[in-house]
Amino acid sequence: MLTVTAKVKLQSGKAEEFIEAVREMQTKVMQDPGAVLYTLQRSTNDPDEFLFYEQYEDEEAFAYHLSTDHLKALSERIDPLMVAPGEFGNWVPVL
Repeated sequence: MLTVTAKVKLQSGKAEEFIEAVREMQTKVMQDPGAVLYTLQRSTNDPDEFLFYEQYEDEEAFAYHLSTDHLKALSERIDPLMVAPGEFGNWVPVL
């Protein structure tokens, strides 16, 4: 199992547009082979800060996700809404 996180900070006033774009993406990602979970969390301290929390069966499934047209389309749509590039992390279970 591979967990992937991405923390993003949006420009003020762009949250609803961002959420709608990710909502549309979620349906597509969950149809990808090996996709287990794809959620978006909002910070309780900053309404313009979000965390993608994703899980894939393995590295191959995540690599597939990275190659999809729907990920490219999402990036084109949300990158202009962000203050800076996201902070990414890949995680594997220990216990």
